[in-house]
Amino acid sequence: MKNKRGLLFLMAVILGGFLGMFAEMFKAYTENYGTILDVKTVTPWISSICLLLGFISMFLTFDFLKKSRKFHSLYQEEMDDDLNETYYVQMYRNLEFGTIAFNIASVAILLALFISASEMVVLNGSHITLPLSFLALVMIFSAQKYLYKTIAIVRQFDLEFFSTPKDVLDYINSYDEGERQANLEQSFRILFQLNQYVLPGLYFLIAIFSLLTGEIQLLAFLLVGAIHIYINVMQLPMVKRYFK
Repeated sequence: MKNKRGLLFLMAVILGGFLGMFAEMFKAYTENYGTILDVKTVTPWISSICLLLGFISMFLTFDFLKKSRKFHSLYQEEMDDDLNETYYVQMYRNLEFGTIAFNIASVAILLALFISASEMVVLNGSHITLPLSFLALVMIFSAQKYLYKTIAIVRQFDLEFFSTPKDVLDYINSYDEGERQANLEQSFRILFQLNQYVLPGLYFLIAIFSLLTGEIQLLAFLLVGAIHIYINVMQLPMVKRYFK
């Protein structure tokens, strides 16, 4: 254990040395040649990529949910136990895949919308991404309606269109015990990885972006820091609730 910790410490020192060296190289380059990365050039590409990701994810959402409904119908009709088990697994598997694809589509489309709107207002840009983002936003509401109808068919649970945390918690409590346990374990892994790896990694990426653009991304640092603090502070209600 001590050897492992010593190795990790040594790796951190070496990485820190390399980062310091690269920071000095970037600083020298920007002083001589200006910024490496032009935000005006990159922004349209980012918004377009987000929009494309949104449309692809939305297509996958409908495809997975359609398969889930298909396997649900087969599950209701089939009398063979082995086939029933296969249809049961595929029904829920495709429903969860569809839910994940829908969530990715929602994030990607909102990113495309806000980035393209900011580009138009701040950078005086003008291209087709913004109206297409509004179109995609309308389509995402249709996808959400289709998702909730599929949930009602497959899981026999009616979710409100604008669900509250309590609604979603009631929905999760409708799962069987094994599925609830799997969700609990995965939620813990996600939270742990966010806290220990993802958010600290974002600090590093923002620092690199600051070097590339020649501007300190103060707002980005503050937002990531606020999220980092939030996910830790929000553990307090659980402590107060269960350790009175």
